[in-house]
Amino acid sequence: MNSENRTPPALDDDARFPDIIEREIASVRKSRAEILGGDGRRFSEHSILFICLLVNGIFAFSRHDYIPLFIAASFYLNMFYFVSLLIPTSSSGVALFTPDIFRFVSWLQKMGVVSGTSRMTRLFMNVFFINSRALSSGICLIFSVDLLFSVIAFFTMKVPEFTILIVVLQALAIIVFYALVWKLEPFSTKFVRNVERVKNRMQRERIPAWVITALFFSGFIVSFILFMTTIILLPGITVGMFLSESGLSAIGYLVFLLAILAFSQYFAVRYIHGSSSRILAERLFDYKEQALTGLFGTSRDQAPAGPGPDYRLDSTTILLESKIYQVRRNSLAGRFPVFVVDLDFSVMMDSPTLTAINGYIRERPEP
Repeated sequence: MNSENRTPPALDDDARFPDIIEREIASVRKSRAEILGGDGRRFSEHSILFICLLVNGIFAFSRHDYIPLFIAASFYLNMFYFVSLLIPTSSSGVALFTPDIFRFVSWLQKMGVVSGTSRMTRLFMNVFFINSRALSSGICLIFSVDLLFSVIAFFTMKVPEFTILIVVLQALAIIVFYALVWKLEPFSTKFVRNVERVKNRMQRERIPAWVITALFFSGFIVSFILFMTTIILLPGITVGMFLSESGLSAIGYLVFLLAILAFSQYFAVRYIHGSSSRILAERLFDYKEQALTGLFGTSRDQAPAGPGPDYRLDSTTILLESKIYQVRRNSLAGRFPVFVVDLDFSVMMDSPTLTAINGYIRERPEP
């Protein structure tokens, strides 16, 4: 069997730490082959995209209200698209808010791997921003078209300046958010180093550790709330006002027309999202495999005395994060696949892994 796709070896509760790493490397390679393999673009996907383009062309030439309908549909799409990615497509999906999380945090603190909730906060932040970055290209494209259409609507449909201004500001807020996520890569090693420098500066000023953790955690919560409010909730209010000012709110079949345009945009965004998310999934698999391979070589070649406690904690963190970050393939009847990064805390049910980590951390160098 090809070593790249081999089945992870079975382990018992007496497994050593290098054995656990070797199994995880095999698991990463197997997951990569299963999740990313055989994902060529299909004729049916291109056919659907052509139909979506054709529908927009027909609307543009046959309806004078195409522009406000397109803008409204894009705002509705943005409100629901991101949320739809969080819905598992199979019974194997792992719920985030389960007792396993609290059990996991307690176990980490007991082992000394993390202090407080800082590590958990980083896990959730990384997942949120990785998935947001994969969505950036498609959403920015749609709302760039909205900006252009808003200007055209102002001159051709006599929509009030204040209404156009609100729509433009909303579209710009959405574009800026996704552009910053794409540019800064909040989940990247470079970004983490910059954050660590800020934390070290605060520590030199003798700010208590719990205050620093609380500040960073609060910053993430505030950012998430602003995202939910500015990019998902407020656009609904904006759309209602925009449709009313455009003279469309009295149309009886407005919901049907909006749904058609929203679906046409949905498939376009999903197609682009599939390509972007695949690239990020490949990068995540590359990172996990490279980090684990280096870790396996180091742990296997260590002298009997073993590495120091700091190295043991760092090694344990790499292994645990590799197991927790999981890529989930989300498709529509096998079409338009996108790759979503999840947090899988089922590691708490893996007795051999926890036993090996426990023994590895508590090993003492020989005198």
